[in-house]
Amino acid sequence: MQPLFSVDSIKRIERSFVKQEGIELYELMQRAGASAFEQARRLWPQASHWIIATGAGNNAGDGLVVARHALLAGFDVTLVSLKPYSEFKGDPQKAWQELLSIKKDSHQSFDILGLEQALDTDLSSADLVVDALLGTGVKGELKDEYCQILSKLNSLSSAKVALDIPTGIYADSGLCATKNGQNTVFRADATVSFVALKTGQRLNQALQYQGELILETLGVRHALSFGEEPEAYCSNLQQLKEKLPTRHDVGSKFDCGHALLIGGGAHLGGAVILAASAALKSGAGMVSGWIHHSQQVAGLSVCPEIMWRGYNSHTDFQELADLSRYQAVGFGPGLGRDSTAEQIFLDVITKLQTTDIPCVLDADGLYWLSKYTSVPLPVQSVLTPHAGEACRLLNAQEEDVFSTGRIEPQLSVDTAYVTQNRIKVAQTLAKKYSAICVLKGAGTVLSNGEETIVLAGAHAAMMTAGLGDVLTGLITSFIVQGAKPLDAALLATQIHYEAAISAAGERRRGVTASEVIEASSKLINQLDQANDRHF
Repeated sequence: MQPLFSVDSIKRIERSFVKQEGIELYELMQRAGASAFEQARRLWPQASHWIIATGAGNNAGDGLVVARHALLAGFDVTLVSLKPYSEFKGDPQKAWQELLSIKKDSHQSFDILGLEQALDTDLSSADLVVDALLGTGVKGELKDEYCQILSKLNSLSSAKVALDIPTGIYADSGLCATKNGQNTVFRADATVSFVALKTGQRLNQALQYQGELILETLGVRHALSFGEEPEAYCSNLQQLKEKLPTRHDVGSKFDCGHALLIGGGAHLGGAVILAASAALKSGAGMVSGWIHHSQQVAGLSVCPEIMWRGYNSHTDFQELADLSRYQAVGFGPGLGRDSTAEQIFLDVITKLQTTDIPCVLDADGLYWLSKYTSVPLPVQSVLTPHAGEACRLLNAQEEDVFSTGRIEPQLSVDTAYVTQNRIKVAQTLAKKYSAICVLKGAGTVLSNGEETIVLAGAHAAMMTAGLGDVLTGLITSFIVQGAKPLDAALLATQIHYEAAISAAGERRRGVTASEVIEASSKLINQLDQANDRHF
């Protein structure tokens, strides 16, 4: 897994590295510019006219190094400068002087445009645009001149590459700057990041605007060895596929686990039907589903292989006195928010407290948990909130309400806070509820309070109802098949994302949760074949 660091941590790593190596920070600037140039040339080998837009700091210095290498390679270069190079200080001034030293011997076209000139000039002949405006130096709202040049550059059909991080993206959160309600960000086709990945590069709008993310360590091979703690780690399906439980040819359904899904209140049957179907089609040997009696026929018609039980009230759950037949419980999809659902929540959680069976809580299960914050959850339970549910869980009062009655949360944290602090929120919820938190969103964050991993990404196909129910079913399924709850959550989250993209194909709209279930099943079986561990 790859570590993710805050901007401040990376700066300290850089200082420690140059001190250890006995070199200057300017050497890192040289390496950054050279590596970015090589990556851009690799990606767009036909590009012969490069525009390099520079701001005022070290990111601009990196851009000037790129310009020098482009001239030396025989390319035409146009610099767009938001600050006169004569006013540069320190390392960026060194980079400017080195560029000047080779400019006089170059026979290539070399132009320097200020902001007004750039805005008035036809730049459509450029093949490649390099963003060296701000990098990680974005603070607060972007100034007008940056907004103007970003609009101009984004309008070009040229290929676009950002140095370190696209201008307009906050490197610690992944959010983008706005102006008058509009996103103001460089829309890169690729981003060459330096030294280590920034936390925000795996979160929020960064996933939409940074394009292909390429890491150049600049020789800082062991960032972890400098004493800086990463904020989280990131992983991918290739790294996680070994966590898929082994499936043998010899055995029976009893060897593949029994999952229990509870939810589907009156008029809400679809949620638990989707969750149970996902559990079955991802490999659980047996799946039982408790659903309101009015929805039972719907469940049987969609998936008769699931053992559906209908309920009318919480008293019907007395039959759950013996939970030993199940290895995990998925609880909450479509449960409802009426008094019947409330009592079902309390009865089921009370029964689970006497077991070591993990519980995957979603949707209305999370709603009722926020009302009863001090209800102990089974060990290694999994919470799967989206931003709104995370707010409710964070804002729930810390007091013993199990005996005194439920409470109404006093809202103080909003979804904007959750989006801006996704790492912290996932860690806080994991510790507060002694559970594994799967904070869904653009860059899903998983934490058990000690380990924090960022997975998946962002895709328009995932903006559809029912996908959260599918994720609940996948996590529950992998647990009953033998995966540890954290591993099950990691694997399910990434498969869920990859399957949604696969189901979408070329579509960005209209993908259904049922399609994602089928795509998940196909992907899981492909992983099984790739792992080749069923013998």
